[in-house]
Amino acid sequence: MLHCSDNRSSSVVKPAGTANEILLPGIERSRFALRESPKPRGVMGYLLIEVLVALALFGMAAVYLVDGAFVAARFSRHMKDTREMEQDLLWARSKIFGKHDYEEIRDGGEIETLTLGEIRWDTQVELSTVVDVYKVTLTLEYDGSDELEIESGEKESIMYVLRPTWSKHGDLQSDRARLLEDKRKKIREIVEDRRR
Repeated sequence: MLHCSDNRSSSVVKPAGTANEILLPGIERSRFALRESPKPRGVMGYLLIEVLVALALFGMAAVYLVDGAFVAARFSRHMKDTREMEQDLLWARSKIFGKHDYEEIRDGGEIETLTLGEIRWDTQVELSTVVDVYKVTLTLEYDGSDELEIESGEKESIMYVLRPTWSKHGDLQSDRARLLEDKRKKIREIVEDRRR
């Protein structure tokens, strides 16, 4: 290489001792010597097998990611459809139990909903162990919806309702009278036990 001389008026460049050294005026020779770093052989890049393994891992991850996204979308759609079906059934049940007339409840009927279309319903009314509280078993049958991919089915609900006016009907009047007599006997027994 070249040496720079210390002349201020003119720069004289002198050859250096080694091929990769540059010497500046007034500075030691070894401090700024540029040396070639030894490169280990074979560490020039990735091997073909490493690249293939990396591509295979990336491909598998992409497949699982896309599949997971489709499964999540299908599940979300199914949950939305199920929610709509459940909302229709809840709405129908509230409309049915909103009726206070015993004959309307006993006879059953049909009701139109938004998603499921027409729902057929039937009830069984029984007297509970509490006076004027009735156990009503409601059976809802629906045809389903092809658009929402909801299959036809049946759902049963049991509700306890307080209906004092139902006791006037012949179907329930004798059961109510029997229940009142049982309650009176029970009260008399309790009063007699306390007196002792």
